[in-house]
Amino acid sequence: MRIRQGLDRTWERLGGRNLALVVLALLVLFQIAALTLPQVPVTARDDTSFTRWLAELYPELGFATRALAATGLLTIRSSLLLRLTLALLGLVVVATADRMREAWQATPWSATPWSHSRSGQLLICLGGLLIIGGWAGQMSAGWREPEVIVWPDDPIVIEARDLTIAQPAGPIGIWKGGYGHYVIARGKRVGLEASAADATGASLPLLPAVNEAPLEMLRLTFTTQQPEAFFAITEAELIFRLNQVSEGIQVQAYRSASGEPLTETLLEPGDATALLPLRTAEVSIAQTLLPRYEVVYNPGAAFEGLGMTLLALGVVLSPGGATREQDAVSEGAAPDSTDQTIEQTG
Repeated sequence: MRIRQGLDRTWERLGGRNLALVVLALLVLFQIAALTLPQVPVTARDDTSFTRWLAELYPELGFATRALAATGLLTIRSSLLLRLTLALLGLVVVATADRMREAWQATPWSATPWSHSRSGQLLICLGGLLIIGGWAGQMSAGWREPEVIVWPDDPIVIEARDLTIAQPAGPIGIWKGGYGHYVIARGKRVGLEASAADATGASLPLLPAVNEAPLEMLRLTFTTQQPEAFFAITEAELIFRLNQVSEGIQVQAYRSASGEPLTETLLEPGDATALLPLRTAEVSIAQTLLPRYEVVYNPGAAFEGLGMTLLALGVVLSPGGATREQDAVSEGAAPDSTDQTIEQTG
């Protein structure tokens, strides 16, 4: 009997207001973390990539980086804590619906007017279902591009997604050209503009890759996954390697025919321009800070937002600490005598 009573009390608490409030607070925390904290696009199981991302975030987050990563706040979509919270929300919805069923069986709808308690419970159920559906849509069909670096006057172009988006005016932008696309500002990253001239001052074209056309002005950016870049000056028989290190940008020049190293210099964060005077060319590399964005496609965001609003309203309207007997009384029916006896013996 005591085990049955304990299970009944636990089930009642699952359908109560307090637990719904705790779940709502956790979901709000996850949403705030996803908007304000940079999100690592790989899971902790991918040790090499995950460690590289944490090292990249350390200058921004400091000593809190490891703690945030351990709690899953830097990997919200794959966080175990989020999945447990959604599972708990599912139990709250089922328990609340069961409480409504018992109250409505004791008191027919036509016997009493619609109450705040009944409205609150219904909103909790609807809000919980919308939140779970929204998160399921995000995790199954959503995607995230964590490092999109753009020059000031250019639009955001994601070739892999065949998507072009205008840069947002504020920290968060909602793209009106398609449903579910969001752009979040994530600080600044280094961009480089390289040019070269021969001994007479004539411009030398720079070759960014074998299959690309040469350019007189070459723009380069670095990401966590691609911290280095290459270009060549065919006429001068030179190859350049640029590598992003903790101290700045390391620039190395080689002979294209033999691979012989010619010179090396470090472009530090405070330096505006680096000049590399070589026998066959003079190379200028200018450094600038570019906006960095995170582009998110979340088809369930609208459902999540509506669901959290309904859940919050349901928590406000639901009676605090109500039992099934109190629900029945609030609907206009007397509590069952058997249940009263169980409560008194408990």
